[in-house]
Amino acid sequence: MAINFKLTEWRGIRDDADDPMERSWVGWDERLSVQELFDQNRGLWRLSTRAAGEEIATFSYDGEIKIVASIEGIEQYPFRDSSRPPKSAIIGTVIEDGPIWQALIGQPVDNHRNPVTYLPDPGELVRVCACGCGEQPSGRNRWISGHDQRALHERIAEQWGDSLGF
Repeated sequence: MAINFKLTEWRGIRDDADDPMERSWVGWDERLSVQELFDQNRGLWRLSTRAAGEEIATFSYDGEIKIVASIEGIEQYPFRDSSRPPKSAIIGTVIEDGPIWQALIGQPVDNHRNPVTYLPDPGELVRVCACGCGEQPSGRNRWISGHDQRALHERIAEQWGDSLGF
């Protein structure tokens, strides 16, 4: 499973706000780097015990996954006002390439109100070529270029001997 954090538009945090991470802003701003966005938005979230078992974090904006990160841990941030329960922040590393990033980046996310939701296992989303070669096609393709033709010819040969017999 992966955990998704829904980001709002960029907004500043008041100087007098009780932010244990001492951030000056949170939210999405397309002009900023993925690393800057992750650093500012990795917390403060209300997480259940379920989050402890997650390995991947995604951050979405406007219904689409924009950031993918590995989760290396979760840390607690208590508020100065001890009557408020602590919130959590992800400790992790931004992923900007590879099969998990390719499977998740740009994917739509649910439109539930909850800002923290859980996605299917990213490993299940990693597509491999439909011919069975094990390679990963680009984008939303199901085949590596040319592999569909090769698979078709193999099936014809298996069933009828060759294309002429077909």
